[in-house]
Amino acid sequence: MSKVKNKIILLFVFIILFICGLYLSIIFFQDSSKIISRTQIAMGTIVEIKILSDDDELTKRAINEALSEINRIDEIFSTFNSKSRVWNINHSKDEIIILDNEIYDFILICDSIWKITKGAFDPSLGTLTSVWGFESGSPTLPAKNIIRQAKKNAGWSKVKLLNNGLQRNINIKLDFSSIAKGYAVDKAIEIIESTGVKIALVNIGGEVKGIGNNWNVGIKHPRMPDLFIENINLNEYGIATSGDYENYFIENGKRYNHIINPKTGYSANLCKSVSIINKSGLIADALSTACFVLGAKKSLELIEELKDTECLIIDKDGKKYESKGFNKFRIKL
Repeated sequence: MSKVKNKIILLFVFIILFICGLYLSIIFFQDSSKIISRTQIAMGTIVEIKILSDDDELTKRAINEALSEINRIDEIFSTFNSKSRVWNINHSKDEIIILDNEIYDFILICDSIWKITKGAFDPSLGTLTSVWGFESGSPTLPAKNIIRQAKKNAGWSKVKLLNNGLQRNINIKLDFSSIAKGYAVDKAIEIIESTGVKIALVNIGGEVKGIGNNWNVGIKHPRMPDLFIENINLNEYGIATSGDYENYFIENGKRYNHIINPKTGYSANLCKSVSIINKSGLIADALSTACFVLGAKKSLELIEELKDTECLIIDKDGKKYESKGFNKFRIKL
């Protein structure tokens, strides 16, 4: 009975987080068209797919195939599922790991983002994530010596890429939670497009991407759940938001969130919210984490150097910053 009750509570929490996060609205162009939406729990969050079409059979097939792809990616990157490729890498006793093409190409992208963010994005923080306890749902402030020890077994600089794999200390644990949802959004959109659907949106826990120019998204205020600080039109882009307001705890009056600064081993604390717009959901997802760690000033410098990338940042004092091109996505109400 207690397990059933816990599942019900977990589902309720997910739904509340989803409702309080990004809101999605559609502008209808054809009276004959209609929107079909489906939700499920995957990748530790709520997944929603919306398709605007007057072909019910095509829509249902597209949604089914996209959800299957999301579940496939969830199984690849899970750090808890023993069938997961990442789980098997983390539990391997071999220093050299041979990777399949999909994982290898994915890790090459991670390596590139690690380099351009100067280490602010780091997919090898599994040991640090573990000691903080955010993934277990019972986070606590670790002792300083525990954080120091965890840092010794973390850091992408300790991972060496090979022609068809990687080499690392066996105590290094990979954790792609800061990028896997964005990757899943991209792959789901690709699947939907391949079916011939022209207008659709995929939302995986606030990592959002649409096809068709009629998807409007509201960006949530990091401290006032009922307020949206901006409204944007995606225009065939994706958006990802990292913040300190959903997965956090407060101890001795200080807020600790789930986004870990790789250099300190502690929660990043220079921002309250970072939203990144990019044509790639994967890149938007990774950069939102990195910029949350970097803070507003360094993030703006980084984003202005990148093509087709914009940002909206709320710093720790509540001051709002935006990149030069952000305004072209803004909807003025």
